[in-house]
Amino acid sequence: MGSIELQNIDKVYPDGYQAITDLNLSIDDGEFVILVGPSGCGKSTALRMVAGLEDITDGKLLIGGQVVNDLTPKERDIAMVFQSYALYPHMTVGENMGFALKLAKVDKAEIEERVKNAADILGLEDLLHRKPKALSGGQRQRVAMGRAIVRSPQAFLMDEPLSNLDAKLRVQMRAEIAAIQADLGVTTLYVTHDQIEAMTMGDRVAVLKKGLLMQVDAPQKLYERPDNLFVAGFIGSPAMNLGMAKVGGSASEPTIDLGDGQTMRVAQGSLDEYPGVTQQIGSDVAVGMRPEHFLRAEEAGEGATWTGRRVALVEMLGAEMLVHFETSVHPVLSEDMKEAVDDPDAYAELERAAREGGQRFVARFEPGSPPKLGDEMTVGFRTDRLHFFDPSTGQALR
Repeated sequence: MGSIELQNIDKVYPDGYQAITDLNLSIDDGEFVILVGPSGCGKSTALRMVAGLEDITDGKLLIGGQVVNDLTPKERDIAMVFQSYALYPHMTVGENMGFALKLAKVDKAEIEERVKNAADILGLEDLLHRKPKALSGGQRQRVAMGRAIVRSPQAFLMDEPLSNLDAKLRVQMRAEIAAIQADLGVTTLYVTHDQIEAMTMGDRVAVLKKGLLMQVDAPQKLYERPDNLFVAGFIGSPAMNLGMAKVGGSASEPTIDLGDGQTMRVAQGSLDEYPGVTQQIGSDVAVGMRPEHFLRAEEAGEGATWTGRRVALVEMLGAEMLVHFETSVHPVLSEDMKEAVDDPDAYAELERAAREGGQRFVARFEPGSPPKLGDEMTVGFRTDRLHFFDPSTGQALR
């Protein structure tokens, strides 16, 4: 097995477009790291440079401690799994899995042994004599993984391997790939645009924006301690509620006004995480509120409630209830947010909300008696779980 290290990697195309800028990322031997970000952020380009399918403009790439910038893909001893499966339709499952070994002139008996072992791991023992057209999408994806496993490479590279599967099968395959990677202990770099995949599969997640590495950390730390507005707005489903607020009170007891005259005292837990907010008295900041940290009115303490919020939408999802409600909070409009939203129509809606003086927030509650559309409700918030960012730089106020 081998580690992967990207040192100050740049990628500039002949037309001058810079896809990757000064990317530094170390992946330990046996680690499972996810590259995630919006469309066009450079994640697939980074993966293809590791694979040797794209030239590196500047910087060093090491696999297993060896600089591989000038090595061909074959010489790098990596195996790649694509979203298209790329199976040979005229070959059986077993022949597809062993084909690379056959080209490498590996002994026939060893090929059969490796294919059998991989098939046992992947649950393909009874399918080895079938052709790809007789397989389901999930089975084809397992065959593509088997083809990588039999090679015993230093590292696996996976480029959105689940994007062609339906939602239910994606959930199943996420768990299977994570379990297989843990069992094999093979260094893995996995690219996805699906943040749920990123948050549920990897040891660490690296978040890219326009070719820049914004943050790399364990999934839960990314969620709980985003370093900047982009990560805060991108990671989470439903997304973090973000809006502009004015900081008042004093440095010892700051408050925030979210635009409707109602103030919230910032609890000590939030000050411990974001001490920089105490230096923003009288200034506007971007404040973040996760949907699960809203409270029903009867659970909220004094000074942590909003009254008269109009219910715009209720989603009953079985184990949870999402309540969308109107606020007079001004949206955060910035390049970070435009990239984090990753949807021109959704960002246009934020701009419209800014012109009209408010936006919708989303609260997550346990299922119960749902409020009716158009009703006014009172909601509270755990003010020890607020997030604060500098709206001009996008950086967390730590």
